[in-house]
Amino acid sequence: MADNKLNDTQINSTEIWVNKADVSQTKIVHGQLDSTQLQDGQAILQLNSFGFSANNITYAVTGDKMGYWGFFPADEQWGIVPVWGFGTVIASKHPKAQVGEVVYGYFPMGTHLVINVDKANEISFFDNHPQRVSSSPVYDNYLRCAQDAAYQQDSEAWLLNYRPLFMTSFVLDDFVGEHIGEKVTTVLLTSASSKTAYGCAHLLMKHKAQRGGHYRVVGLTSAANKTLTESFSCYDEVLEYTDIDQISQEGESWVLDFAGNKQLLLDLQDLLGDKLSREVFIGATDVKSQTNKPKGKLHGELFFAPHQVKKRTEEWTREGFNERYAQAWNSFSHNMQGKISVVEYKGAQAIADLYQIGLAGALNNEEINVLTF
Repeated sequence: MADNKLNDTQINSTEIWVNKADVSQTKIVHGQLDSTQLQDGQAILQLNSFGFSANNITYAVTGDKMGYWGFFPADEQWGIVPVWGFGTVIASKHPKAQVGEVVYGYFPMGTHLVINVDKANEISFFDNHPQRVSSSPVYDNYLRCAQDAAYQQDSEAWLLNYRPLFMTSFVLDDFVGEHIGEKVTTVLLTSASSKTAYGCAHLLMKHKAQRGGHYRVVGLTSAANKTLTESFSCYDEVLEYTDIDQISQEGESWVLDFAGNKQLLLDLQDLLGDKLSREVFIGATDVKSQTNKPKGKLHGELFFAPHQVKKRTEEWTREGFNERYAQAWNSFSHNMQGKISVVEYKGAQAIADLYQIGLAGALNNEEINVLTF
């Protein structure tokens, strides 16, 4: 087999490791890869740029519970937070992974990734590296940008930050539409200023009429984010967390939880009682609340987006799924134009610093972040 590789076989690499027992501890780890050591079927991807949001904080905070540390293992004590990004094939010993090709997919927070290329076709290929413990094929797929209808170079920042999140928004809205009953008059979304939440809220509003128009979409957020969240025009109403007593109890309610604040959820359970017909847990953007373990039992269910993706892909076909997703994405991106600015961060230390800002819950929700090493 002819090798595809760079002339420079020694590749300097950098990764940011996170202490799995205390996710506030990070360290920058430098190493070296030798492209001459690639096995047949392997390739090296160089991470060009990636997005960063509260979603990545959820990966760290729920790393053990949800298996996110398994994708890119470091060692027993330390893990690597996954990110969604664009990468270039810089060395390859697989005939269908060509050097210079740009792909979109799931990467470690680092400069390089060695993959075992599998199931390669015109649109994408997968990684089945034996050290990679994956919870779903959705995370193992690398899309070839040259064949990706959604890819546009001038919209890379939007794709980096919204594409993985909006996929969850899309299938969560679909899940709600599939299961919500006519008695439900309120759909509550916590952490309403987070991208996945307001992406879902936009679709809940968009599809309200075809679902009978019987529910209101209400966002719950902090006082600091209330005005901003209202400016996105994705909700019927936005309330501060301190004003949950204003929630209507005329009909039944759903809670879509992106914050992971147990005390807030217990308060909502107490407030709504039997009127709370469903709680769905999606994320954990409220990092500070994770150390607070109030007594009380939550009565909700965990939503794992890849399961809904798999279900609908089988029912609608891959082409049908992509068509519906594209329609939803176009509607959402049109709504958000002019409301969000792009900010760039460069270098390992700047990336590590932004991670700490994210842990503190202080990311600027008026910005989308583009990070490069």
